[in-house]
Amino acid sequence: MQADRMKRSLMHLGVQPSDYRVLKLLPLIYVAWADGKMNDVKKERIHAFAATHYDLSASGVAVLNSWLEKQPSHQYIAEALHDIFLLASAKDDMEIDFSELPGLLFYAETIATEAGTKLGQRVSPDAESALQEVAAELHIDHGESWAKLLDELA
Repeated sequence: MQADRMKRSLMHLGVQPSDYRVLKLLPLIYVAWADGKMNDVKKERIHAFAATHYDLSASGVAVLNSWLEKQPSHQYIAEALHDIFLLASAKDDMEIDFSELPGLLFYAETIATEAGTKLGQRVSPDAESALQEVAAELHIDHGESWAKLLDELA
């Protein structure tokens, strides 16, 4: 029953069940869009991460590109983050390991920090808020981001 619910949710999100791995990129997408803009630096970093860590099909890459071109709604992101957590918690055919989730959050923070640095700024308050929201939805104890700690030390 859980697998059927997940397939319905994935299809609702426009993701083929065989492309479920693309969901792992949504924390990065959400944080990258937090300031309402998607620049080339962020796109390049997300594409590099996807190419290095996931073997996405053509339809998975198309979904990723659609997220990079048009900001997904908050409702869409919330549903997808919930699905990521359920997939990581479930014991079924879809492979998202719970131990991967902190790494996804870390990489999302890295993208926000590197993009901000290349543009001459630190992580925005909106990106920091998005990181906290991702951490809460994925049930990860995120604590304070490195960017925030560095700001406090400066």
